[in-house]
Amino acid sequence: MAILWFHDYKEPGVSLSAGALRKIMGDHHVGSPNPTHLAESIRDTKLCTESKTGFALKPGSRRLIRAWLPDNIDGIQPAIDHTQAYLPEAVWISTRGYIEAVCKQLNGCFAHGYYDGALVMLRRLLETLVIEAYEHDGRKAEIEAGGGSYHMLAGLVERATGKNAHRGLNIGRNTRNALEAVKALGDRSAHDRRFNACAADLTKIQFDVRSGVQDLIQLASLKKKI
Repeated sequence: MAILWFHDYKEPGVSLSAGALRKIMGDHHVGSPNPTHLAESIRDTKLCTESKTGFALKPGSRRLIRAWLPDNIDGIQPAIDHTQAYLPEAVWISTRGYIEAVCKQLNGCFAHGYYDGALVMLRRLLETLVIEAYEHDGRKAEIEAGGGSYHMLAGLVERATGKNAHRGLNIGRNTRNALEAVKALGDRSAHDRRFNACAADLTKIQFDVRSGVQDLIQLASLKKKI
């Protein structure tokens, strides 16, 4: 009922089938109920009307369900199908919680048209993965900038790609392309006040990004064994 309330909050009067609600629950790892049993349970609440397209909240139900929910529920993240998103879930799932969180924000920004935000998150993701790869390889001294901190992305890309006599990481051409492109575009999105990214900026580097992220995750052995 909370999920139905949230979608009704975004699109008043929306109707969702038990199967659609089950998929949303599965996508967010909060359960996978039998659709028939789920439909029966929804009917038992007497808070919805039912049609061929599914269940819709009765007008008087909205306030009741809202009272069940936390005070800050209005700011929760919208549902994103991460399996078909800019950076597919299969690439980054079962890595680290903080990496997964960044990937979800990247996908959310791209899906909702916040392209500068997507580039900044992508920049942060690659920066994190390069550091993870060096740490896993026991080579973190190569990326240290002094004072216990690491180089920013420019220094990391220079080292990871083997420029200026640096040893480099064992990465492929797509990963090199992704690092260079994301550094250039991410820097502009973060620091250039006259630059605003568009969808094409991200889609033209999407294949290299997907390959590069997967490459760095493997180098850093970040995938949990199931």
